[in-house]
Amino acid sequence: METFLNLFSGIATILTGAVAIIIYFRQKSDAKVQAARVLLTEIRIAEDRIDQIRDKIMNNSTTDLPSVFPTENWKKYAHLFISDFDQDELKSLNGFYDYGELIEDFAKRNNNYFWITTEERARVTVQEIAKLISESLEDLSPDKNIISKRDLFSARMDAHNQIYAPTKTLAGIKDYLPKVPKITTSSCGVKLKKIAKMD
Repeated sequence: METFLNLFSGIATILTGAVAIIIYFRQKSDAKVQAARVLLTEIRIAEDRIDQIRDKIMNNSTTDLPSVFPTENWKKYAHLFISDFDQDELKSLNGFYDYGELIEDFAKRNNNYFWITTEERARVTVQEIAKLISESLEDLSPDKNIISKRDLFSARMDAHNQIYAPTKTLAGIKDYLPKVPKITTSSCGVKLKKIAKMD
C-alpha cells in the first residue's frame, strides 16, 4: 500500500510538472503570435506613413509630415523572433526600423520648424504693425494712414509668406526614403504572417 501511495504521488508530481510545462509553452506560443500580429500592424502602418511622406516630399508639401511609428515594438519583441529569421531577414527588419526612425526624426524636426517660423513671423508682424502705428500717430490724419499702411504691410507679407523648412531635414528624408525596405511583401513579412497565423 505504501508503495502504491509513493508511486501515485510520484506520478501526480510528474503529471503536474508536465501540465505546467505545457501551459508555459502554450502561453509563450500565444505571446509570440500576439507579438507577431502587433509587429505586422505596426509595420503596415509605418509603410503607409513612409509612402505618405514620400508623396508629400515629391509634391513639395512638406508641412505636417506624419509620424512613422505609433509605437516601437520591434525593440520590445525582437528577442521572440531571433530563431525564426536568418541574418539577412534580421538585417532587413533592423534596417526598416532604423531608417524609419531616422525619417521620423527628420520629419519631426521639419514639423517643428514650421511652428517656429510661424511664431517668428507673427512676432515680426506685431512689431512692424506697432511701428507703423507709432509712426502714423504723428500724422494729421492717423486713421487713414494706419489703415493704408496696414493694408500695404499685409499685402507684402502675404506675397512673401513662404513655408520655411531647412534643406538639411528634407535632404535627410530624401536620402533615407529609398533605403527603407518593404517588409510586408518580403520573406520577413511572409514569416511574420505565418507566425501570426494570418496567412
